[in-house]
Amino acid sequence: MKISGEGSYVDAKGQRHKVEGTRTLSDDTLLRNLSVSGIFSFDKISCDTIKVRGECYGDSLAAKNFFVEGMVKVNSVNVTNSLTVTGSLKVIDVEATEISIESQLGSINTVKCKQMKIFNNDNVAASPRTRVRIKNIIAEKVELKNCEAEVIRCQDAFIGVNCAIEKLFVAGECKISVDSTVGEMIRI
Repeated sequence: MKISGEGSYVDAKGQRHKVEGTRTLSDDTLLRNLSVSGIFSFDKISCDTIKVRGECYGDSLAAKNFFVEGMVKVNSVNVTNSLTVTGSLKVIDVEATEISIESQLGSINTVKCKQMKIFNNDNVAASPRTRVRIKNIIAEKVELKNCEAEVIRCQDAFIGVNCAIEKLFVAGECKISVDSTVGEMIRI
């Protein structure tokens, strides 16, 4: 794992370490908490809380909480509590209890979560080019704005403005903005 910029981390023994400049750590370094302002890259990381302001690149990330302001490009993200992203998110698979994404761009293959909220800064002009693109969403509650999805399976769905959903499987409450399209809605 490599940190470029400023950062700090708490290792498995509870000792706090500071990073200024560039530091490379072994990918098997056990961490409790990690905070980075700059660029953070890794193959695989597991940590209680990860906070990144800047750019985050990697293959596999597991955490209790993951907070990002900037750009994320990670293949697999597994968060047991909260994933919060302000910026751009490009991920193949995401699994979390609660997901909140404020984004103008991004793409995700599969999302599995309890609650999902995707929205964009209201100052940005909504268009098909600014949508977050997701192939599959499996969740209890989905709240979307400015999003494109192939298939959503959920209990409750709140589809806001500038969304294009191909198939929506919903069991409970369902609200769809007049500014959005749903190709096929199936009650389950």
